[in-house]
Amino acid sequence: MARAVRVSAATGWGTGVRAGLGAGIVAAAATVATSLIGGRVPPPVPAAWSALVAGVVGGLLYVWLTRVASRPTTALWVIALVLATIDSLLITLLPLPSGSVILFGAPIIGLMVPIKQVLALVGLGHFGARHFPARFLATDAAMHYVTAAVVSLLVPWWAGSKAS
Repeated sequence: MARAVRVSAATGWGTGVRAGLGAGIVAAAATVATSLIGGRVPPPVPAAWSALVAGVVGGLLYVWLTRVASRPTTALWVIALVLATIDSLLITLLPLPSGSVILFGAPIIGLMVPIKQVLALVGLGHFGARHFPARFLATDAAMHYVTAAVVSLLVPWWAGSKAS
C-alpha cells in the first residue's frame, strides 16, 4: 500500500540564518555607503551592526513565513517595508529615547532607538530632550529602506525560495 508523502517547501532554519547573515552583510555595506553619502549621521558602524542584525532576523522571519504563509517572499517584503516606514516615522516624529542603546555589547542603534521610543510611549521608558537632527532624516529613512530592500531581495534568493 502506497503512502502519501507531503513534501514541504519550508526553508531550514540553518539555511535561513545563513541567508540572513549574508543579506545582513550586504545590507551593512549598503547602509555604510548610504551613511557616508548622507553625512555620517547616523554613525556608520552602529548602522552597519543594526543592518547585520536585521538581516539575521529577516532570515529567521523568512524561515517562519515559509511555514505559515502561502507567499512568504511577498510577506517578507510587506513586513520589512512596513517596519522601515514605522522606524522612519518614529525617528521623525518622536524625541530620541533616554539611556543607552547598546545591547549585548553591540551598538545596534538603528534597531534599539525605535524600540525604546515605543517603550517610552507605553510608559516603560523615557524620552530624552533631543530630536534626531532634521537635516539627516532623509539619510536615516534611506538607510531603513535600503536595509529592508536588501534583506527582502537576498534572503529568499539565497535561501532557495520555492514560493513567491
